[in-house]
Amino acid sequence: MKEQHCEHCDLIIGQGCACRTPATPSAEPIPWTRLPGTAILISPGRIAHTPGGCTHMTESDVLRPGSHWGWITDPPPGLWTRISDTHPATATGGRLGTTADRRCRHCAESLG
Repeated sequence: MKEQHCEHCDLIIGQGCACRTPATPSAEPIPWTRLPGTAILISPGRIAHTPGGCTHMTESDVLRPGSHWGWITDPPPGLWTRISDTHPATATGGRLGTTADRRCRHCAESLG
């Protein structure tokens, strides 16, 4: 059986992909109310996201107990653009120590 890669994060589905595709995507994004829009979210798959930057996860997915997501609520200026293999971002909230070494392409596109 051929492995399937997630269209959002390019990880193998069921083996590191933590994305969730909503059953009925909404034209309007669901507002984030508990994490600031400037936060950097860090998935268990080591991918950095921004609140509302993509539609394959929600705030409740990130904040759900046991979700294994981390975040940085007050990132230093320019951290988002520096995230890479050589400059990973490390969570300061949620699952502490979780790191991201790449950015979600959908979130990056939404930031312009």
